[in-house]
Amino acid sequence: NVIDLQTHTDRKPPADTLTSLSEACKRLGVDAFDVYGDFEILDTKQSYIRQFEAEVATHFGKQDGVYCISGGMAQSIALLINNSRKNHRSSSRSSAVRVGDNSGEDKTMSAFACHPTSHLLLHENNAFSELLGMEAVVVGSDSCSTKGDEVNYDPQALKDNGCYGMEPIRLSHLKQLFSSSDDGSSSRIPPTYPNLKQVSSIDDISTLILELPHREVGGKLTPWEEVEEISRTCNERGIHFHCDGARIFEASAGYGHKSVKQTAQPFESIYVSFYKGLGAISGAMLLGDSEFCAEARVWLRRMGGNLYTVLPYAISSWGGFRKNCLIEEEVHINGEEVYDDSVAKSLKSKLVYDNGVFENRRKKLTRVLELMRADEKINSIVQFDPAVPETNIVHGYLRMSYDECMAALEKVELSTGIRVLNRVRSNNNGISKENSSCGDARNQNFGCRFEWTMGESNSLIEDGSFVRGWNKFAQLVSEGE
Repeated sequence: NVIDLQTHTDRKPPADTLTSLSEACKRLGVDAFDVYGDFEILDTKQSYIRQFEAEVATHFGKQDGVYCISGGMAQSIALLINNSRKNHRSSSRSSAVRVGDNSGEDKTMSAFACHPTSHLLLHENNAFSELLGMEAVVVGSDSCSTKGDEVNYDPQALKDNGCYGMEPIRLSHLKQLFSSSDDGSSSRIPPTYPNLKQVSSIDDISTLILELPHREVGGKLTPWEEVEEISRTCNERGIHFHCDGARIFEASAGYGHKSVKQTAQPFESIYVSFYKGLGAISGAMLLGDSEFCAEARVWLRRMGGNLYTVLPYAISSWGGFRKNCLIEEEVHINGEEVYDDSVAKSLKSKLVYDNGVFENRRKKLTRVLELMRADEKINSIVQFDPAVPETNIVHGYLRMSYDECMAALEKVELSTGIRVLNRVRSNNNGISKENSSCGDARNQNFGCRFEWTMGESNSLIEDGSFVRGWNKFAQLVSEGE
């Protein structure tokens, strides 16, 4: 069998996946379908999906949760709700812009702020603008600097060439943004993306989205003390603080938090994904206060996301959450540990949150990279960003052309049975056989790049296999020069 060093989650064949869902239903005690999200059912005991939503919300320290079929829909709903709330509580503003209306100059600006690498900017075809009528104020990098009346932000360049060396959102970025408004110089606030509009003041910004961790820059984290200060600042400014928590479980472990409740505390609303680190088929959840979630259910129906039933996705998500995030607390009676299984089973076991799964994956990745850095051949062909992983995710940049990379990878697999990489992206501005000197300062002549996540599957591979595979890969690349 091929040893696959990059694949982090082993997806089962469809038939096996459906069989596992049947088993999960029995394990979770689910014996009835949800119907249109069971929105009218308030008692969690009468609806598995309401029980699931309540369970996740409790562990995140939030009042409620709403299961959604996709993260893109979930975050669009969060933006709509936060924008409406912002407008309603600001007496100096007119009513909110209607969904899909971004054309009228006399309309009140509807904007949110985010990092240049936000998923909303890079991978959703500007849905926030085309569907919601909103604009993005891009903060947090020289990629969004201004030159006269133009903004120096090109999302396609980031997609083509990667984001080597880029920082996550920092407190200093927000201070710079807010100071532009405090001194009355709204023109110093970067023009919005995609329509290059000028916000009149910070009051035009309803939401700040902070991704934890920042996926496109290698799983980097905004320092925790800065996250807390950003939260306080947003609260003072009347700006909703929303977490793009597609990988928040990984972030929580990276911060060294005991539970995800601590990680969630600074945010008013949070989006969580279940198919990434938790291995579900698909699915997401919005978390926040009761009023926020009640509004989210209305918007979910308006957007067509309120399916007749979401059972296959929801069961897969719930099972993944329990498997990777919850552990059974030891049962005690009068302070004594119970060893009699029959007695223990008759008691209701308590499930508690535990970051152990994701902490172990981060430690595994850190250990493997340390071993690889000690190998001169490997060091000569790859640069990792960040150099020391902050989560169980890191990005690698290769000093070779894409064609050279793929040829060497094929030879390594044939000769060793080790598949070093299976997903590699070419850097458009990187090196090539035709012009080995091209590439900008940021890319440092990197011809291609990859993302490396240590997950359920590859974390089981022995450390030595990573070094052997990469050493052979580096050797073949060197011989081919």
